[in-house]
Amino acid sequence: MERLRGSPVTLVLFGINLALFITEEIFRLFFESSLFPILALSREGLMEGGWWQLLTHAFLHGNLFHLMVNMVALWFTGPILEEILGGCRYLLLYLGGAVIGGVLQTFVSSGSIDLVGASGAVCALLVGFGTLLPRLQITALIFFVIPVRMKAATLSWIVVITSFLFWLFGIEKGIGHLAHLGGGIAGFLICFTYRKLGMVRGLPELPPPIP
Repeated sequence: MERLRGSPVTLVLFGINLALFITEEIFRLFFESSLFPILALSREGLMEGGWWQLLTHAFLHGNLFHLMVNMVALWFTGPILEEILGGCRYLLLYLGGAVIGGVLQTFVSSGSIDLVGASGAVCALLVGFGTLLPRLQITALIFFVIPVRMKAATLSWIVVITSFLFWLFGIEKGIGHLAHLGGGIAGFLICFTYRKLGMVRGLPELPPPIP
């Protein structure tokens, strides 16, 4: 929790994601119901006026592993970005990635599914990190096990390119690759704009390895 003491926005994002996951599990186990029909993002939901789904889908997760992967990425990138951007601009980056990623996945992919997960927002953070600190050397943990040294910009390219290729060739179709891609693109555009407008603070202390 030490990393989060100076990062109130990141702490709140953690709290919302965890609270909704627990609430969803309670609904499923005790009420045989779900938050997904109301809060998950779908074409039908938007057409019926459920505009809030553009944001709420990014705080729901399908299972514990799904939640853990996104929260680990948030843990390692969030505090650094919140420090150099400030709370408001950091939150805009997170939510912008969620919305753009959700829209791209929902309206470009074939078929209509209920989209959930913070992956679009998290990919915006990962790519934004590389956009703001491109030469920073990091240790990325591939599959959470294999340490690989690389520049932050390289991690950004990996996120964008693999998301596109996985979508293009239909690899792991149950995953929202277009949400990842849209979030990454949003992260680049938002942070590129921040940098051009001089809205980025000085580089903090060297961050820990990023998974």
